[in-house]
Amino acid sequence: MDKPLSSPVPEQEWRFLEAVAQKLPADEREHLLRDIQNAFVRQEGDFLLFDLPGYARPSYRGHHNLPFEGKMCAADGGAMSVLVNMDENDRLLALEFIRWESSAGVAPDWSTLTIVSEPPLGASNG
Repeated sequence: MDKPLSSPVPEQEWRFLEAVAQKLPADEREHLLRDIQNAFVRQEGDFLLFDLPGYARPSYRGHHNLPFEGKMCAADGGAMSVLVNMDENDRLLALEFIRWESSAGVAPDWSTLTIVSEPPLGASNG
């Protein structure tokens, strides 16, 4: 079965990723910006998956998220989040859209986006 067709990174997602990149240390920022510039995307459910030409992605063995989360409303007014998933080699893997209060398939309202720092899983405040 053929892979779904890929397209260039949509403008709003590009802007979100650039804003996240600006919050990273210089070497990580440059690496993410290079990935964005070369990436193509394909939608699979609530994931926007990235294809990076010339990069042989290893078999999936998990992912990790960058320490920033996008919070916004969906077009129906419900809350949603967007996370940046990276593969085991710290290469751009996916944007994961989490719908807290919105219906499946409802588009994000990017005009309501805020980016917040999220502590790594397992981190404690004390």
